[in-house]
Amino acid sequence: MQKLDNKTLQIFLHRFIAELKEENERRNIRCEGERDLDIPFIISSLYQNFDEYTDIFKEFIQELCLYPDYNISILDSQNDYNGIIDAEINLMKYPDEENEQYYTDGHSPNYDYKLCFSYDSRDYGYCQCTPDMPDYREDKHCCGHGCDAAFCEFSLHKVLHITSGSWDGDEHDYWEFEDEFYLSDKELADKKEKEDRERQIVELKNRITADQKRLAELEGV
Repeated sequence: MQKLDNKTLQIFLHRFIAELKEENERRNIRCEGERDLDIPFIISSLYQNFDEYTDIFKEFIQELCLYPDYNISILDSQNDYNGIIDAEINLMKYPDEENEQYYTDGHSPNYDYKLCFSYDSRDYGYCQCTPDMPDYREDKHCCGHGCDAAFCEFSLHKVLHITSGSWDGDEHDYWEFEDEFYLSDKELADKKEKEDRERQIVELKNRITADQKRLAELEGV
């Protein structure tokens, strides 16, 4: 694979591939036999677009230059239908190398980028290729022309962070809010009451079982 003409995009692609490799290592640690991400498949359309349509990514390139300490995180796809993975690009710039280890010392904007990868299935027709056909590949058992195939498509999003917040008050304040909420929503209140009752029944049965066992042990002494 040839390097991209745009140095910023080439650096990003290199770092993205490195993160995909690390994700595969993490998957192998989490669950032996878990299927690795198909790295060339995932980056194929991204590389092609970076190479052929560089001007479309002008703003993205500028942001990567402004925030060169960006971090790439691989996430499960939020597209339940045909998603593969998502990749968050958290923009960050550290003032100098000495402070690079401290996230709070860096500067980041109120937005990030996100890449979403999914399958692009193309129903060209059932493969009927034979070894005597042009471009036939023995390892693929196909010539790769006019047959059903799946490719990887991507979308690039700029995600604006509008605000963030947390509860203002202590736990008792929250309990009052919770009570008011259930007073205004009878359906959820009934459901919660049922769940609380079922939980209490289970806890009581467990205590009775434990007490009966302990009683039998004492009586058997």
